Amino acid sequence: MRPDGAAEAERPGVSAVIATRNRREALEIVLDRLAELPVDEVLVVDNGSEDDTVERVQARGGKVRVLAQGTNLGLAGRNLAAREARHELLLVLDDDAYPLPGAVDTLAERFERDPRLGAAGGLVRDIDPSGRVLRSTELGTFDWWLRAGRNGETPPEGLPAFFFPEGAAMLRRRAYLEVGGYFEPYFHLVEGIDLTTRLLAAGWDVRYVPEAQFDHMKAQSGRASDRSLYLRIRNHLWYLWLHFPAPVAAARTVGYLGFDLVDAIYQRHPGAWARAVRDAWTQRAAVRGERRPVPRDVRRRAELNRGRTHVRLLAGQLRRRLRG
Repeated sequence: MRPDGAAEAERPGVSAVIATRNRREALEIVLDRLAELPVDEVLVVDNGSEDDTVERVQARGGKVRVLAQGTNLGLAGRNLAAREARHELLLVLDDDAYPLPGAVDTLAERFERDPRLGAAGGLVRDIDPSGRVLRSTELGTFDWWLRAGRNGETPPEGLPAFFFPEGAAMLRRRAYLEVGGYFEPYFHLVEGIDLTTRLLAAGWDVRYVPEAQFDHMKAQSGRASDRSLYLRIRNHLWYLWLHFPAPVAAARTVGYLGFDLVDAIYQRHPGAWARAVRDAWTQRAAVRGERRPVPRDVRRRAELNRGRTHVRLLAGQLRRRLRG
């Protein structure tokens, strides 16, 4: 029984949504973990895998369904799964991340208690193949970003957040669909920040709940790829101009482009920065007509201390490089 006396069976149903492509081994681990957790259905969106991912998932049957797209749809695949989901709470996962025992119940309880909660992210621990925790709260982790310098105990309702870890979060399906889901022209990256801003503008709340823990099977490379840097920079430029008034967007563009250039050089992919800036302009037709600047109060809530946190990240990276 829950504290309010309602039967456990009456809690909102949970649909897990996983997008995958050519990650069969990691995906099977995630599905094995989910089989032991209070998840009512699992929707696997296969974005054109060239291995036998589809066949392996179909063979599981039961509460696991596969939505085979035949090509890589990016964020559109998650939107498709959200529309197909049968339950109100969406557990959104990457194909290499899974919730630890208790995380699903913790997040579901927050949604039951707060009818205006639209999205909630959990604490992400990077682990190696043996299960050893590599990182969880250090510089640059999700926890570090989401706390934004706020140390101490977390309130029961969680911390206000300006984004959520897209592969380790729970969303209210009604809120998600109401604001249009993930913005598909991004294809990948920045989608959590963008969706958070649109949820806040629509009157929903977004929180960070570190009591809900997820393990992420970290890839061996510690650096961002050229492709991921490119998409992050291009998409973030679009995000600024879609959601902020022109004078604010212009000021933020200058500041963030400076940060992104330093970061791209640090990550050893300076060419990604140049291509992203060029393509944000040349590909602008993809986002034309989608500009909807948010009110000042929403903008302040959506940004929190994001700019200062970027400066802190650069300073921390510099100190780490000098020590190295």
